[in-house]
Amino acid sequence: MKNAAITFLTCLLVLIGAGCERQPQVPTGELFISSEPADARVEVNGEFLGTTPLNVRVPSGKLLVSVRRDGYQTERMTLNLATGSQVARDLNLRRLSGLVLIDSDPPGAAVSIGDVFRGNTPLALHNIRQGEHRARLVLQGYDDREIEFSVEDRIPRRVNVDMVSNSGSLIVHSNPSGATVYVDGRNEGSTPVSLERVQQGERDLVVELDGYEDFRRTVGIVAGESARVTAELSARPGSLRVVTIPSGARIYVNDEFKDESPMVVEPISPGAYVVRAELRGHADEARTVRVERGESVVQEFRLERNSGTLEIITRPALVRVIVNGEFVGTTRPRDRGTDAVSEPLQVEMLSQGAHRLQLVREGYNFESKRFMITMDEVTTLDETLRRIFIPNTILRIGSRPDDAIIGRLVRRHADGSVEMEIREGIFRTYPPEEIISIEPLREDRLEDD
Repeated sequence: MKNAAITFLTCLLVLIGAGCERQPQVPTGELFISSEPADARVEVNGEFLGTTPLNVRVPSGKLLVSVRRDGYQTERMTLNLATGSQVARDLNLRRLSGLVLIDSDPPGAAVSIGDVFRGNTPLALHNIRQGEHRARLVLQGYDDREIEFSVEDRIPRRVNVDMVSNSGSLIVHSNPSGATVYVDGRNEGSTPVSLERVQQGERDLVVELDGYEDFRRTVGIVAGESARVTAELSARPGSLRVVTIPSGARIYVNDEFKDESPMVVEPISPGAYVVRAELRGHADEARTVRVERGESVVQEFRLERNSGTLEIITRPALVRVIVNGEFVGTTRPRDRGTDAVSEPLQVEMLSQGAHRLQLVREGYNFESKRFMITMDEVTTLDETLRRIFIPNTILRIGSRPDDAIIGRLVRRHADGSVEMEIREGIFRTYPPEEIISIEPLREDRLEDD
């Protein structure tokens, strides 16, 4: 009995001793993993340990570490972790990207994604991040389009966009051609020109050509239709300024008198013109002048002095003297009390050559004549006008019809007598006691007689 108890006790102590032995220690090290962006899943040897940033002790040795985050490429690495050591890794995760081809009908649309211009259709986008995207397509002559598309993997995706036209065409001709065409201020080339994709609505059209007036018009453009405009361009007028030395010359353009120099003809149509300058006492000068479209032409004439002097005496005096159709003066009586002869009247600065003389006084007749002027010499003329008998007075010296004297009143004398020209060149003086009445002759009375 005693031996059995000892045996049992011994066995119990052995069992207790066996249970109290220490379990063997597993060797470990420290692992630190961070990432950008954070919150990535970390797996070590296939076991999920947490999300970044992660600091954990793991068994030492060879480790297969995987870092995963949606929308990013998984990073895998193999680490050798020594017992009691520390290993740290900081990772920049790369976004997952896809391949998208954006095309439009018609092509050539400008594509912007997130306010960033990416190119024109057809547009291949490589390495575009996975997820939802919004794109804007802009093409002249078409409505802007906004589209949404998603990128889920690396499988290439094609996005087709039908552009809706909001434009028509505009065909512009001009006469003459070669004019520059502006539509809403934008240079569109030279006529003739055919413009496509002109936005619908009211468009401002300007056609310009040097030397011609601008052609302006508002053109209505209808989507899908064609508008035609022919611009008949009007030549821009020019101007012609004529100056002479000395000034005051009479200026003729194509034989039409314009004005005295200096003078301006404005506007004047483009073309060739014969311009002539005439100044008394100077040689006439003429030349052909060409005025181009919109051009301002200045012509200067330096006139050469070429003159002499006319000295004229008229019989009677008080005669108006006209040379070449221009009034140049009136002769004055030489003696007081009679106008039978004039004193000499000098007309200077008459051009060398032939001139025409006219003499005018009421009651006298003179046939115009030509005379010659020699440069720097005085030409003297003594001209007699032929008096014309024109009755203008009725003098009554009795009651009988024959006592009415019709003639030209010559003068009234201080003693009351009256001198009359009763026939051409026949004069008679009537004393006051014979005169019953004297009155002007009416034209109707002269016709009755």
